[in-house]
Amino acid sequence: MKPKNYEAFYCYDSKLSVHLRNKGFTCLTIAKNRQTNNLFSVYVRDEALKNELKQYNLNLIK
Repeated sequence: MKPKNYEAFYCYDSKLSVHLRNKGFTCLTIAKNRQTNNLFSVYVRDEALKNELKQYNLNLIK
């Protein structure tokens, strides 16, 4: 099986990560940054994710 190439989205915002999972996006992994000790989640960056991030950011502005 050959691994697929994808562009990753590293999410350091826990509220955003919960929102994405609630919307049905799959979190590939949750890890800790070695330098800062901050947790982050990794998602596949595709058109659906890009659109959801735009919507999420628009709702933050309101």
